Amino acid sequence: MKTILFIGLLIGAISFGTKASTWANASGKISNIQVWANGSDPYGVWVTLGSGSATPSGCGLTYYLQHNASNKDIVYSGLLTSKVSGGTVTIQTDKSKNATGLCRIHKVLF
Repeated sequence: MKTILFIGLLIGAISFGTKASTWANASGKISNIQVWANGSDPYGVWVTLGSGSATPSGCGLTYYLQHNASNKDIVYSGLLTSKVSGGTVTIQTDKSKNATGLCRIHKVLF
């Protein structure tokens, strides 16, 4: 019985680890950042990378940081700093999570 349970758990762990990832990266310099002063916007902060940036297929140059993201303030602060300093950012996105054609920001590397 323990052996069957162990084999079942092992198969479950292996199949979980082999699922195809939808994560993709975009990188470049930020050309502009859009924020809304009022309301509970569904798209949070919009970040547009400059022309010539490397973007994954299915995503354009503009990405959104969810309004209700738990670390929104920290990520926004980093994005703004990168914009002002002219630094390059890498945005990790889940291409399957689109809002009006924009890909959602999951993680940002500065």
